[in-house]
Amino acid sequence: MFTPFLLKVNNFEICFHGMARSGNHAIIDWIISMYPEKVDFWNCVGNIKKKIIFRKKYVLIHSYENRSLADFSQSDLEKYHDLFFGKSQQRYDVLLIRDPFNLFASRLQQVKLQKLGESENKFYMGHPKYIYGASNPETYVSIWKEHAKEYLQKTSYLKHNKITISYNQWLINRAYREQIANCLNLKYKEDGLERVSGEGQRAGAGSSFDLFEYQGQANQMKTLERWKNMLGNPNYRSLFKDPEIWSLSEQIFSHIPGTETLCDLEEE
Repeated sequence: MFTPFLLKVNNFEICFHGMARSGNHAIIDWIISMYPEKVDFWNCVGNIKKKIIFRKKYVLIHSYENRSLADFSQSDLEKYHDLFFGKSQQRYDVLLIRDPFNLFASRLQQVKLQKLGESENKFYMGHPKYIYGASNPETYVSIWKEHAKEYLQKTSYLKHNKITISYNQWLINRAYREQIANCLNLKYKEDGLERVSGEGQRAGAGSSFDLFEYQGQANQMKTLERWKNMLGNPNYRSLFKDPEIWSLSEQIFSHIPGTETLCDLEEE
């Protein structure tokens, strides 16, 4: 008799956390491309209510966006992990973080596109609730700060072979990507790095600024300069009145040249 609560159902399991617009799907697609066998990917897992049908899986990746790590660590998904996902031989907790200047710029741009789509009665890039948290920027910012503290090991909510990823470094540094692959015991590959996630793929919604214009040439997108497009937006600038954001960002990403102009603009 098959007893999933005792047997190992998954060879490898990755629990992936990140903020929306952090490059989650670009990195997940890249990780999937390095596995030699089929990968089961469960995107933006919510509260699982339907009956789970257990089957052997080589790799299971389940992802979460805009989730408080403190709340997640106490959620039923974590408390009763083996009932929902089955036991795994090897578990990894992956935390992705992007610098707040470009992340918040992409987020606000996406909100703008979402509102445009609603005004034209269009179904914008997938689920109508894709902009989860957009109506409450304070919550979005507080979760980013929580993720940043976990990245800096000021907290320890993620317990299973935690791997932290800086989107900024992953984007530009091959040695850094090789290190991530090594942490996951994978043979490094460059496959998928030029794809823009979402178009005909598992998940994702393209770029907030470029949509799918750079499909196949993703490295040409100026994803580390999005903040420059929002300098004239008072809602964007107001997010950086919080000194803790600056402190956490500098600890993770060092100083990002030019962003100091946000302080100058607020003082004018």
